[in-house]
Amino acid sequence: MVLIPHFPLEFVVLTVNVIAVLAMPPALAFLLLLVNDREVMGEYVNGMWGNIAGVTVTILLVCAGLGFGLVTIFPHLLGD
Repeated sequence: MVLIPHFPLEFVVLTVNVIAVLAMPPALAFLLLLVNDREVMGEYVNGMWGNIAGVTVTILLVCAGLGFGLVTIFPHLLGD
């Protein structure tokens, strides 16, 4: 792709980053399920505040990813 003349490499890089950001929440959800499994974690199982922090971070990541995606697809959305 680098060798293709006038190929929009900046758009490709931004698109890959948006996909990566949007693919992160399922991984975080799996990790939250894993750290809440007493059979796996034993006495180090996640507490209430750890769950609240994990869910909050996941929600913020989804919102940031959606915002980043919208601005990438529609660059003039926020104005110049």
